[in-house]
Amino acid sequence: MFGFVSKLPGFGKNVSGSLAPVLGVAAIPLFMAAGLAVDYGNAVSVQARLQAAVDAAALAAGREANKSNSDLERIAKDYFHSNFGAPANAGTPTMQLSVADSGLTVEGSVTVNNYLTKVAGFDTTQITASSEVTKEATGLEVVLVFDNTGSMASQSRLATLKVAAHDFVEILFGPREVADTLKIGVVPFSQFVNVGPDKSNAYWLDTTGANNLSRNNFQGSNWHNWRAWQAIRNRNWTGCVESRAGNRSVDDDLPVAGNGNTLFPPAFYPDEPGNNTYRAYFKVGGQNNYYYNSYLNDSRTNSLTRRQEHPNKYNNSNVTSTSRGPDKGCNIQPIQALTNVKAPVLTTINAMKADGYTHVAEGVGWGLRVISPGEPFTEGVAYSDEDITKAMVLLTDGENTFNSETNHNRSTYTAYSFLHQTRLGSANYWTAIKKQNDLLSRACNNVKNAGIVSYSFAYNVPSATQRNLIKNCASDPEKYFDPPSNAALVKNFQQIADELRKLHLSQ
Repeated sequence: MFGFVSKLPGFGKNVSGSLAPVLGVAAIPLFMAAGLAVDYGNAVSVQARLQAAVDAAALAAGREANKSNSDLERIAKDYFHSNFGAPANAGTPTMQLSVADSGLTVEGSVTVNNYLTKVAGFDTTQITASSEVTKEATGLEVVLVFDNTGSMASQSRLATLKVAAHDFVEILFGPREVADTLKIGVVPFSQFVNVGPDKSNAYWLDTTGANNLSRNNFQGSNWHNWRAWQAIRNRNWTGCVESRAGNRSVDDDLPVAGNGNTLFPPAFYPDEPGNNTYRAYFKVGGQNNYYYNSYLNDSRTNSLTRRQEHPNKYNNSNVTSTSRGPDKGCNIQPIQALTNVKAPVLTTINAMKADGYTHVAEGVGWGLRVISPGEPFTEGVAYSDEDITKAMVLLTDGENTFNSETNHNRSTYTAYSFLHQTRLGSANYWTAIKKQNDLLSRACNNVKNAGIVSYSFAYNVPSATQRNLIKNCASDPEKYFDPPSNAALVKNFQQIADELRKLHLSQ
């Protein structure tokens, strides 16, 4: 080419020559341009495949962030090579994975064979691509509201729930024992919710009888649930609370010192008629009465109601029975407040046990109180904090229930006290259940109206009515689950954990 160019000044003088040399020389840059276009197109195609491969590898490894680095590298390589494939114009690609606390990075490289530009000495082209997966800066607060009633012992339900919840926590925490932007709380529920015996000095616990509900099971105006606890010498309050009256039972109204209706009565199962006798029996007016929580001597000749409500029997008394007493029915694990430490969350989940009857609204109401910023639990950030996503996961396996009893109380003692006291508007069983269902709907609406992302499980729930109630607790239909098997339940929890983790490509 350079020799040819040196002869160009005499080109106009040569009138006997041919155009062929000119066209031959002109074809060289044209050929080179065409070659560059073809090989550039091949390189772009391989670049796209390589980028797709590293993206897939990064996301796949990111979804398994709780695994060891060696496992993450194996997962990433599997996805990388399967997505890249084996294009004819490329060599064998290489991949490198880098893992850090903030996320992980996958880098890929491959050599592309050139075809037409080889004549110019360009045999190959090196292609690189990278993809980084990080957790979003947005923090996460999650409260797990779990049915711990007696029916959860059937068909390994509670055991399976523990496995599913354990996986859920591990996925969210990953290898960390302490998280910077994650908090998880747990609210086990049955016929009670247990706020924890360590809350005995909390101002929002009614220890003075300011809430009239605390006085319902005693004669006179001087006795109330907390006073009865203090009168018994060998038993201490175990942490369960009664519901507040009306809509406050599920609303997140702040407790106010001096306003008794906003305070929470400590649960105290009164001594039922009988002289410390299991299944005490009385026949009054042709009506058979059986009592299963007589734990003190209350020998009196007056009515069954007066025998039960007479308070002096508690003074300096000892409760000798291990199965009966003022804490009967409070066989429920205490609430685990929101925490960024993994261990106590797993400890609470592992300690859950199946016992008692079903008051789902109580569980949801306390789930809201745990995740909200105000008392009685204050670990949640303000709702106005746009950097934090709040979520609730509700699971129950049954309908709202009372345990009906053949006696003047009409039921066992629960967070709604006795059925005969009409705390739910009626002493009729089915009317009271309807009110429980209404409260559950209100509780779930409170959660959703607060902007909390709500997931719900109807786990082997036979009633279509109850399933619809639980379904309506979810933020949208896709967040409602009706798992047909224990294996499906575990998979659903993993799905939710992956969704809440919100991995994203940052590059």
